[in-house]
Amino acid sequence: MNFSDFNLGWELEKALEKMGYITPTPIQAMSIPFGLDGRDVIGQARTGTGKTAAFAIPIIAGITNRRPTNPRALILAPTRELATQIKEEMRRIGEYKKIRIVDVVGGRAMDRQIRDLRKGTHVVVGTPGRVLDLLTRGLLNLDFVDTAVLDEADEMLNMGFLEDVEKILRYLPEDRRTFLFSATMADKVMSIAFNHMVNPKILRVKEDPEKLDNIKESFHLVRPADRLPVLMDVLDKESSGQTLIFCRTKREVDMVTRRLSEYGYPAEGIHGDFSQARRDRVMKKFKEAKISVLVATDVAARGIHVDDISTVVNYRLPEDPTTYVHRIGRTGRVGKKGVAITLYTIDQKYYLSDFRDRSKNNLTNSNA
Repeated sequence: MNFSDFNLGWELEKALEKMGYITPTPIQAMSIPFGLDGRDVIGQARTGTGKTAAFAIPIIAGITNRRPTNPRALILAPTRELATQIKEEMRRIGEYKKIRIVDVVGGRAMDRQIRDLRKGTHVVVGTPGRVLDLLTRGLLNLDFVDTAVLDEADEMLNMGFLEDVEKILRYLPEDRRTFLFSATMADKVMSIAFNHMVNPKILRVKEDPEKLDNIKESFHLVRPADRLPVLMDVLDKESSGQTLIFCRTKREVDMVTRRLSEYGYPAEGIHGDFSQARRDRVMKKFKEAKISVLVATDVAARGIHVDDISTVVNYRLPEDPTTYVHRIGRTGRVGKKGVAITLYTIDQKYYLSDFRDRSKNNLTNSNA
């Protein structure tokens, strides 16, 4: 199947061709036809599988009014970085239809966002807190929205946005269509889905172990006191190119970044407590390879879209195999080889079989 099989019109087909999009990913191939038919869709697929285009294409295909007025679509994302990423991809997909998109997120000047909304827009992309703030102030009109999207729904709920999301959805017309995309289908995610969706089509992309075959994985047994020295040792011996290190907490990100910098590693960190301007600066440096090591929490990493990450390091073993698969999927993209390194302690040894079952790869085990 090619995108041309969807009969999207010359504007979308030309934009997708310009972007190099020819064959849809599995989640796109499954979701787009139902989206074009106006069905509610629940899609489960890991980060990096093309979920943005899966909902963006049906939204843009359905917009016929060239003059932007009140928004026709509302997209909620858990982080500013992801909202910005969605806006940029939708702008490219809607280039020849002249789609106007406004992002409303925390950490940026509200006055400018209000001015942008008053100019008219087809699509609003935002984080729940800022969207709800604008709604309660009467500065955002959602009366004409016919499509709502909850992207990375599991992460939004994990971050405590459940109440905000529920309130926002009550502002929307009942006859809208709704897309919900999530890496996992926890009870809270399914609850919000069935409370606010009508006969949704549930689509799941089965993890294909072969997709991870180009990632070399290694697990290192460490003593807690030796975790940082082992990290530096594996960075020297096993990593190359752009390296993304996952930490569990913001405090850990700060500590690891500081210690690596003290030992001469070109490292910087990002997490939710940093200003948007600082996060943007760090990400720009990482994308341009001006720094080779980026330290981040899972939440902050949701907005990272870099195809040239050579190495992913789990500073601690993730809490579940699904998170592990999502993390290591940041490397080995677009046919390139990648390395995934995980540090674990003796009490976590018996969890490793679960991770092996999910990745289905030949794991290299080292003791440190």
